[in-house]
Amino acid sequence: MKSFDEVELFFASRRKLGIKPGLERLDYLLEKTGHPEKKIKTIHVAGTNGKGSTITYMKEVLIKSGYNVGTFVSPGLPTIRNHMMINHEIITEHLFIEILNNLLPLIREMDELDMSPSEYEILMVITLHYFLDNTDIALVETCMGGKDDVTNRVEPIVTVITTVDYDHMGFLGDSLAEIASHKAGIIKRNVPVVIGDLAEEARKVVLEKAKTETASVYQYKKDYQIKDWQMNQGSQQFTFSYKRDSPVEISMIGEHQVDNAANAMMAVQLLMEKGWSINRTALQKGFKQAMIDNRLQVIKYSPFTVIDGAHNVASIERLIETSRIYWNERNIFILFSAFRDKEISKMTELLEQISSKLVVTTFDHPRALSEGDLTNSLVFRKDYQAAYIELLQQMDQEDVLLITGSLHFVEKVKEIIER
Repeated sequence: MKSFDEVELFFASRRKLGIKPGLERLDYLLEKTGHPEKKIKTIHVAGTNGKGSTITYMKEVLIKSGYNVGTFVSPGLPTIRNHMMINHEIITEHLFIEILNNLLPLIREMDELDMSPSEYEILMVITLHYFLDNTDIALVETCMGGKDDVTNRVEPIVTVITTVDYDHMGFLGDSLAEIASHKAGIIKRNVPVVIGDLAEEARKVVLEKAKTETASVYQYKKDYQIKDWQMNQGSQQFTFSYKRDSPVEISMIGEHQVDNAANAMMAVQLLMEKGWSINRTALQKGFKQAMIDNRLQVIKYSPFTVIDGAHNVASIERLIETSRIYWNERNIFILFSAFRDKEISKMTELLEQISSKLVVTTFDHPRALSEGDLTNSLVFRKDYQAAYIELLQQMDQEDVLLITGSLHFVEKVKEIIER
């Protein structure tokens, strides 16, 4: 392949293969390419929500400490290259094409053997080869679940499970225990695991898996906690308590970001105990500097416009909590869209609690909802750009416009607004 247009067509064809269970194709790719996953120091992060923010906090601290840090996140937006990054730079088109071209003969061989690798299996191998000689450590976010996820061949030095809640039930199960068993699949033998504030049903499953793997466990609100939490419009401060107290300031808003920061701080403490060189200045600057796109991101101040990729019920609940803290006295206009396999009715019912007007729309994606997926009487607009303009025309200067739902959706609307 010579151009990135060819690459995108190639991955579009792979996308049609869908989600393929099992890791045997990935194992074949890894074996044939020299097992890059065995040569990279990794922190592996699973969870229903909070993965991206937790990784961002750790990344900024490690960069400030002088390390070259690889990150793999999902989804990759706005392009597939955004899945993989070293420090603050995504992989170049040239290098992506070069690594993919090296893999193509093997991919064709697998196609002929009727074991065609999927889009994400190929992306994972590209990522690992990109990181191989260019990073000191890689922070890897699971795509879905953990146990059967394409990321679950990395060999971590620390694992993190941020949250367990209802999402992807068609693949992960209908109970918190079933979902937790998938998340807990990233726990490896004798590798310490940081566990966020989980419901008891989920926590029991995770702790049992950790016991089976003789993995030392660090539980939020038991082994480490936060104290003296304060917030204002532009930052949050708290004291992180583990062995000794450390002051922390973060710029991301929302009480849930304090939880994410605490989990990240615990993982960083474990790295320090393993001998990684991270000083107090790097910790303080890294946490304060950490920001993540499309999570409670203010993209305009007139009118005040916030985008948030709240793509499941749990993240919508966190969004509502934050809205009530920061914008309780203001009218909130909401533009929403998500994937049809989510709990659309429950998500929209929750959003109606805080909205002066809620408009549901769709977007260009094979999994995007349509008007037929709505069960309650909601305002639906097929054209999200027209819906955005319509809401703007109805707002006063002091109102808030909240654009939320699928990360794919909010990224598309953000592109319109930024243009």
